[in-house]
Amino acid sequence: MTGKVKAVVFNEPGKMHVSRFDRPEVDENSVLLKVEMVGVCGTDLHIFKGHLSGVPFPIIPGHEILGIVEELGKNANERMVIYNGPLETGDRVTLVAGIPCGECFYCRHYPHYDNLCTGRKAYGITRSCKDPPHLFGGYAQCIYLLPRTSIFKVPKRIPSEAAVLTEPLAVASRAVERAFQPGVPFSGEGFGLGSSVVIQGAGPVGILATAVAKAAGAGEVIAIDSIDTRLKIVKEFGADFTIDLKELKTSEERINKVVELTDGHGADVVIECAGIPAAFKEGLEMVRRGGKYIEVGHYTDAGPIDIKPHTICKKDVDILGCWAYPRTQFKKSLFLLDSGHYPFEKLVTHKLSIDEAPKAFSIIERKEAIKVAIVP
Repeated sequence: MTGKVKAVVFNEPGKMHVSRFDRPEVDENSVLLKVEMVGVCGTDLHIFKGHLSGVPFPIIPGHEILGIVEELGKNANERMVIYNGPLETGDRVTLVAGIPCGECFYCRHYPHYDNLCTGRKAYGITRSCKDPPHLFGGYAQCIYLLPRTSIFKVPKRIPSEAAVLTEPLAVASRAVERAFQPGVPFSGEGFGLGSSVVIQGAGPVGILATAVAKAAGAGEVIAIDSIDTRLKIVKEFGADFTIDLKELKTSEERINKVVELTDGHGADVVIECAGIPAAFKEGLEMVRRGGKYIEVGHYTDAGPIDIKPHTICKKDVDILGCWAYPRTQFKKSLFLLDSGHYPFEKLVTHKLSIDEAPKAFSIIERKEAIKVAIVP
């Protein structure tokens, strides 16, 4: 098949345009997907603004990808990493953006931590569109998948607006699971049944982390944000209490409210999803002694914040970073999306065409959306 494929290109930080590429010939080891929908992530905005180092401009952004198998190389089923059965044309799938190198220290010694691979190449983030076949990002009508891409077939009963959340749900579910370890839940360490959880920031990842925490058996979940629509919808995903930054305007007020809601001790687990350095300092005061603090919001460097090491020592608190997810996390995402427990499709509040893609970032910056998706 021949023709042109429309895609959004970031030429350099601050510059984007819609371009057309030749539809590529698919080699025997590769796959061509028709993009059904792609989520707009905050990381895409950071790439556009030049906040993320190592991005090989020009680039087609987009890593939260839902697509249909359009062309399948004859050896593709052997060369791809497919987790739930062989692929056929017409299958609806999602994919893990990153492909680990298989050669670095982490790939060799800690292969279960493929998210830490130092040579990892990711669609929409670290793959340039400069050279053929060009189509290595989700803001396009098609995306070209290389060998060793991890692919998951998506159950037909999951609505597209929910299925496109597979990747951010992987981020959120791993953040909650970081609280499992180290720790022995039955002795009061780590996350366990009935644990109290604070979610700092009720954006897409924060809302999804709320849903995961509840599905995993959390007790009271407290979500913190300043946007009315977020504070409203997070209750539909399991939040028992919300704290409005517009009402409790000082850090001291918010900390005192969390302590009050957790029987005077602080939360068992606090998960920072806001990506604001000041939230980290505040969250350390919200977690109880012996609790867990999970940092997932700072995928890009937003700068430092002063903290007291004495607080960490006195509280005997575990601080656990969370960088993306291992590939197998998608299986858990799809399980929860398919469970029917929550109205995940409601989180996609705006759908735009490729030509409207520049509007996506202004909508996000004005905080008018929960989740924006592009439908090529």
